[in-house]
Amino acid sequence: MRHSCSNLFRGFAVICVMSPVSLAFSDEGDTISTAGIIAESANFACTEWSVVGACFWMTCTPFGCDFDFSVKVKHYIPDAVVSTYKNTGENPWSDVAFLSPPTGFARDGGSNSEGSTSRSEQALRFKNADAIGSPGTILFDALANSGLFCESGATFAQPYFMSSLDPNWRDPTIETPLTLLNAFRSVGKGASTWAGLYPRIGFVNQGHDYKAGVVTAQRAADIVTRTNQPHVYWPMVWSSSRGYWPPGEVVEANSSTHKWQQLVPKGNSGACIVFPDIDDVFSITDPFNSRVNEKSGYAWNLWRPYRCCEREGSVLLFHTGN
Repeated sequence: MRHSCSNLFRGFAVICVMSPVSLAFSDEGDTISTAGIIAESANFACTEWSVVGACFWMTCTPFGCDFDFSVKVKHYIPDAVVSTYKNTGENPWSDVAFLSPPTGFARDGGSNSEGSTSRSEQALRFKNADAIGSPGTILFDALANSGLFCESGATFAQPYFMSSLDPNWRDPTIETPLTLLNAFRSVGKGASTWAGLYPRIGFVNQGHDYKAGVVTAQRAADIVTRTNQPHVYWPMVWSSSRGYWPPGEVVEANSSTHKWQQLVPKGNSGACIVFPDIDDVFSITDPFNSRVNEKSGYAWNLWRPYRCCEREGSVLLFHTGN
């Protein structure tokens, strides 16, 4: 069998390199650079790498058939950086802010932030939202050469959703039937409901700026991980192939479909969570205060689960594990 200790040692060496201690630097302030995002993407705690089974392969020639196997692994990859921000053209991922200039129907950015960042005050807020291929995909595509990591289906710096190019991000009309069908889907935890997931637009009835950013980020992720949605976007949807099983649709509050890693501002130490991670209904103080950006811009790595095994034959006979 070709799967001797060499591949395993390469894989474990990669794991050591990905320790959050080895790449701990990050941008400071209200924005983040591409280099800063790559550093944050090297977080093995978010990856949750594990061996989940095996794949069995067959290759046949006129001289007979050869059988081989490879390990089947599962882990998360930061597919996209999802940014939400008040003013058009002010994406907190500074290197791609030029991709979302004002347009004919988004000239003023729709900036509306009545009220303050207080968690107790209700107000109508508007957020632009962008979903762009994360530079973390470069890291994982390189790691895939070890045979013990999967490649991302996403492409670094590719715009998958730009709200300044989507007129329906500012108009709920076309989503009205979907809103009625999904009336019970919301972003919240326990007794704390921040806002409905639908309509998937930039306006949120939420006085807390961080919570408004979270809701619009979840809405953008819901759109781009599905096909045939009534928005202008490029779907982050890929088909399975032999030995490769990409992620499916993002479902709110479901960690088996995705996780979020806050990049701007650095309020939760790079941890990967589902939204929201705290039920603050009975909190005396605001547990999200450290995550509020006074400039109203937020960015997260959207991590999604992949399963794969290295191709060791022309035919995948069967595979084990989930």
